[in-house]
Amino acid sequence: MRPFLCVYGHVNLDHILRVAQLPERNTSVNVLGRKSFFGGTGANLATMASALEVPTALVSYVGRDLPPAFRELMSSHGVILDELVEVEGQETPVVWIVTDEREDQVAYVFQGAMADMASYPLRVQGAKEALAIHLMTGSPDYYLRLLTLPQMLRKRRSLDPAQEIHHVWDAERFNKALEYTDMFFCNRNELATALRYTGKEGPEELLGSFREMQVIINTLGAKGARIYTKNEILDVPAAKVQAIDPTGAGDAFRAGFYAGLYRGMGWLDCGLLGCSAASFAVSSPGSLTNVPGWEQVLERVESLK
Repeated sequence: MRPFLCVYGHVNLDHILRVAQLPERNTSVNVLGRKSFFGGTGANLATMASALEVPTALVSYVGRDLPPAFRELMSSHGVILDELVEVEGQETPVVWIVTDEREDQVAYVFQGAMADMASYPLRVQGAKEALAIHLMTGSPDYYLRLLTLPQMLRKRRSLDPAQEIHHVWDAERFNKALEYTDMFFCNRNELATALRYTGKEGPEELLGSFREMQVIINTLGAKGARIYTKNEILDVPAAKVQAIDPTGAGDAFRAGFYAGLYRGMGWLDCGLLGCSAASFAVSSPGSLTNVPGWEQVLERVESLK
C-alpha cells in the first residue's frame, strides 16, 4: 500500500506516574498510581491515523527489546513498518511521564536507539511515496537533511517537535527547518518557544515570515485548538468528555487532522476531527488504549458543531 502520510518520531515504552502535585526541586511526593503503556509520538500518530483509515508509514529507531506485542499493535491497525529499524546494541526509548491533578506534566526521556539518530543514514522510502511528511520528536540534523532533499519539495511538510523544541532544537536549526515547512503543530508552551526562537511577536507574524508556511495549528488542551492561516483564524472547540489522562491527546489530534486532510476537507473540519480524536485519547489512561475508528470520530464531530 502506498502511504498518504509518513511519520518520523519516537516509539517508546511509557511509564506513567500520577501525583497530586509536581514536586519542587529537592523534595519528594507520593506516587498515587503507576501504569506502563506503549507510546511515543511517532507510534501514537501513525497508529491512530492508520486506524482512521489514513495509509501511514512510520520511520523510527528502536532496540531489539521492542515488545512483539507493540509491533503487533501498530501492524494490526495498518501502520506500514518497513522502516521501523532495530538498531544493534541499542535499547528502545523509554519515557517516565509524571502527571499531576491539574494535568500538568513533566517527562524523563531515555533516548535509547534514537539518541544517535543524527548519525544514521536517512530512511526515505515512505517519505518518497507519501504526499505528506510529519516530523515529530527526533534529531534536528536528521530532519534538516531530509527536508532539503529535492524529492521533499513537492510534498506537504509538517514540523512538530513537541516538547523537544525546548531542549533538543535551537533557534538556528528551528528557523532553518521552518524555511522548508508548510505546517507547524504546537501547544501553548511550544508556540512560546517558537516565537522566542524566531523573534516574532505572535503566530500571525510567524506565519507571514516564512514563504512556505501555510498554517499553524496551536492545540489548547481542554479549550480545543486555534488554527492560523494566511486569511483567517479558526477556533475549534474541544469535545466535552471526562479527562482521565492527557498523554497522547496531541498525537490523537494530529491523527484526526490528517484524517480530514486525507479526505480533502478544509482547515476547520480537520480541526474538528482532531478535537474529536483527542477526546478518545484523554478518556482512558495511556496513548494507545482507546484507539477510535473513523466512524466513531466522525460521529463525535457532530457534537462539536
